[in-house]
Amino acid sequence: MMLNSLIDLFFPKICYACGNAIESKLNHICLHCRHDLPRVDTFILQEDNPIEKIFWGRLQIEKATSFLQYQKDGKVQNLLYYLKYKGIKEIGISLGELTALELKETSFFNDIDLLLPVPIHRRKMKKRGFNQSHLIAEGVSKVSAIKVDKTAVQKIINTPSQTKKGRFQRWENVASSFKVIDNTALEQKHILIIDDVVTTGATIEALGLELLKLEGVKLSLLTIASTF
Repeated sequence: MMLNSLIDLFFPKICYACGNAIESKLNHICLHCRHDLPRVDTFILQEDNPIEKIFWGRLQIEKATSFLQYQKDGKVQNLLYYLKYKGIKEIGISLGELTALELKETSFFNDIDLLLPVPIHRRKMKKRGFNQSHLIAEGVSKVSAIKVDKTAVQKIINTPSQTKKGRFQRWENVASSFKVIDNTALEQKHILIIDDVVTTGATIEALGLELLKLEGVKLSLLTIASTF
C-alpha cells in the first residue's frame, strides 16, 4: 500500500476523460467519469431508435446502438483522442468492456455469433500501429465471450479522413473500399460490426453491403459513441 502511495505521488496516473489524477489501481477512466459519461438514450434499445433509422433504405440492420454521446470538447472526445491519436490502447479495451458490461444486462448479445471490428487500410495500420476498433472489440469480447474476427475482411482502398465531409462525400469516399477475403468465416453468421463513432453511417454502409453479399449473413451494429 505504501509503494502504491509513492507511485501515485511521483508518477500520478490521469483520467483521460477529465484530466484529473487517479489512483494507480484504476485504469484510464476515474470512477466519477465512469458514472458520469453521457450515455446515449438508444443504449436502452427503445423502439424509436435513431441509430437504426439512419440505415433505413440503405442497409438491412437487425439492431444497432451506441454507448456514449459524442460532444465537442467533451469527455468522450477526450477519450477517443487519446486512444486514436496518442496511442493509449488500453482506453479502447476499457471502453469495450464498459459498453459490454452495461449491454449484458439486456438481450442485445443473445443471438450474435461474431464480432467484426471495422478494418482500416494496411498503410494506416502501419502508421498508427493499431486499429482502435480491434481494441474496442477485444474489450467487448472479454465480457460477452463472443469471438472477434480481425482477418476475414480487409479495407483495400486507403481513403482519406471522413472529417469535415458531408454525407454524400463520406459515402463516395468509402464506397467499394472493403473486400471479404474469407467467406466461410462469415457465412450464416449474425455479425456485430464494432466501430468507435457513428456519424452518417457511410463507412458502416459500405462494409455492410459487402457482408450482405454472403449467404445467410445478418448484421447488427455497436459503436462506442454517436454524434447525434
